[in-house]
Amino acid sequence: MSVSRRQALQIGGVGVIGALGLAVPLSSVDAKSASQLSSRNMPKLYQRALPIPPVLSPKSTTIGADGQKTHLYQIEQTAGMASIVPGLSTPILGYNGSFPGPTIKVNQGERITLEMDNLLPLFHPQWGYRLDTSTHLHGSASLPQYDGYANDVTGRGMCKDYEYPNFQPARTLWYHDHAVHNTAQSVYSGLAGQYHLHDEVERNLLPQGKFDVPLTISDAMFASNGALGYNDNSHSGLYGDVILVNGAPWPVMKVQRRIYRFRILNASISRSYRFQLSTGDAVTMVGTDGGLMPSAQQVTSWRHAGAERYEILIDFSKYPVGKRVELRNLSNKNNIDYDYTGRVMAFDVTGDPVDTSGPAAKVMPTLLTGSAVMDLKTSQSVKTRRMRVKRDNSIWTIGGLTWDEIVKSGYKKVLADPDLNDVEIWEIENSSGGWFHPVHIHLIDFQVLSRNGRPPFPYEKGPKDVVYVGEGETVRLLMQFGPHRGRYMIHCHNLPHEDHDMMAQFSVGYDPKDPDPNDPIEAVKPHRIDEVVPVPDEAAADTSDATETAQATATETAQPTQTSGSTTANETAAPVTAQPAVQKDVVTITTARHRLRKDIDFAGTSKTTGTTAAGTVVLYDVTPGRAAARIGTASINALGNWSWKTKPGPSRLITAVRAESSRGGTATAVVRTR
Repeated sequence: MSVSRRQALQIGGVGVIGALGLAVPLSSVDAKSASQLSSRNMPKLYQRALPIPPVLSPKSTTIGADGQKTHLYQIEQTAGMASIVPGLSTPILGYNGSFPGPTIKVNQGERITLEMDNLLPLFHPQWGYRLDTSTHLHGSASLPQYDGYANDVTGRGMCKDYEYPNFQPARTLWYHDHAVHNTAQSVYSGLAGQYHLHDEVERNLLPQGKFDVPLTISDAMFASNGALGYNDNSHSGLYGDVILVNGAPWPVMKVQRRIYRFRILNASISRSYRFQLSTGDAVTMVGTDGGLMPSAQQVTSWRHAGAERYEILIDFSKYPVGKRVELRNLSNKNNIDYDYTGRVMAFDVTGDPVDTSGPAAKVMPTLLTGSAVMDLKTSQSVKTRRMRVKRDNSIWTIGGLTWDEIVKSGYKKVLADPDLNDVEIWEIENSSGGWFHPVHIHLIDFQVLSRNGRPPFPYEKGPKDVVYVGEGETVRLLMQFGPHRGRYMIHCHNLPHEDHDMMAQFSVGYDPKDPDPNDPIEAVKPHRIDEVVPVPDEAAADTSDATETAQATATETAQPTQTSGSTTANETAAPVTAQPAVQKDVVTITTARHRLRKDIDFAGTSKTTGTTAAGTVVLYDVTPGRAAARIGTASINALGNWSWKTKPGPSRLITAVRAESSRGGTATAVVRTR
């Protein structure tokens, strides 16, 4: 099936498949475009330098009685604006206002407390759902109450304190929103970032510092004004026509003639990739979701589903100066492909002096390291469980369950109930039609035993926490349950599938009918952002190092904190003015228009429950790229409405506005300029 660009634009940028009503299995669909962007705004290949997300520094570091460090981090979830497509701004949701979020780097054994503040609007500015959030550190063996359970949500003006133990071997993790029923749209809007756990083995084997490069790959479609378009084809999946790497469309990276390490995360909410170098040369696969593989694998292409992480090495010394090497996408069944979704990014080989410091600069490693999960034997298994992933009457199910059934059971119903430290085999079958499913099991890493009775692909021969279950495939997985007791989730990481309703839970060493000290919703509740929470005794025993900086931790080998191409809060997010710690009323901006040299019109509501005091709304120009400036004050009437109009208005065009009510609420909106 081929759809012309004109037809795609007439469809309205909502997605070719959704517009044609095809919520059925697909073999493949080729189309010209999904975005409504004009030709002058459509990104071109290899025009942007690859941005490197900044590395987050801790607010403080303490040393506990056991001698272990605990780093305190803070992230604010905010609405912002990003420069993704030429000439237009794109509203996003961001961790610290950036897309993707800042990278967190930590050494094995060093604990982290992460204060995750929700400063988002009460409702999504484009799609209207309530912006409660739940943060999942994907790949971490966290306690249930810190694992980002879907219904453990944090509302606006509130903070959830997450505790991460970091005792696992080195690996590439990522953190993303996991709020029930809205994960897809929130991750698509920008709530995703990488998290790197280092250990001595990995530091001595693989490139570090600027030669250890995060690549967060996603896809998107855009409306004519630069806003993100969204259509998941009746919850089947969203497939954009623009490929983004670290938030930039089809970027290019200059490389020295040496070996580089790339941590590739597929953060697309639906699309899978089949990556290959344009030269046809093999890459050296050294890491999977759960860390280093036992031995390096040479692969010329690999299938890469949503949420999977693969660490690869590329040796650029074999190429002459001036050579361009592209990372391409051969695609897989049941994606929707467009003109340029076969291209991802490019590497330009330079003649710069070659820095050969650090491990694996010139010689590829072969033997890496063993791991507990890869040492498991099938003879240790005490039970084999079989489950199907399929669609029943437009509802996605896993093991015959939906999340709605879990909720209706009072969160008691479970898909499986292994005891603590049990070893089991899980068989996951996908025989219900033409969809692939990346299945993620929380808490544990697993070993892929087989795929349709055949050995796993070479690039899967390492510890995993997501498995690509392709069309007509049955995979067998071997895993050991621990180290924590409690309830954890299993779900499809095609996020529209997860949201509707392909998610279940299992329990480890725990009867859901018993009291649960690690209840994922009740054990640790969010608190007001301004509320001081006592520091746990074990982390507060010695605060002599409270001012220790990130230079003494994993950030010794961190990426640069800023690059010219990076989409960060300094460049694209609306400046955040001082705002109340607690939302006392709900402010909305219903009208926001500024026609330069003509007129300006802002209006909205500010409503509280109970007795309503008189109040005002102060308006600020928060246009990206310049300091926030007060532009006017509007009175709130007895009905809770306010408005502010003037002619001709400010001499500079306002593209973003913030309203702050004297009664406590705030709201931010993109301003119409036509």
